[in-house]
Amino acid sequence: YNKDEEAYFIDCENPLELILRIGGRDYVIEGKNFKVTVKEDECVLPIFGMDGGWFGPSWILGDPFIRQFCNIHDMKKKTIGFAKSLY
Repeated sequence: YNKDEEAYFIDCENPLELILRIGGRDYVIEGKNFKVTVKEDECVLPIFGMDGGWFGPSWILGDPFIRQFCNIHDMKKKTIGFAKSLY
């Protein structure tokens, strides 16, 4: 973690995978979707802290999750589903 830039720098050639457990199911975000290249040899994790106020810590899944999974929202049933992206 670089405090001055407020970012987590990672190895561009060997990015990490992130596993999120949502509703008892694991969703794996592949390393290629879980890095942001800032320079030719510098990559950062797209993770940033966020205070959720009264609800405690919050997470915005954002671009890495959307690259890996399609999001399906059913407003009538008040559900959200995820399907692996084909791209």
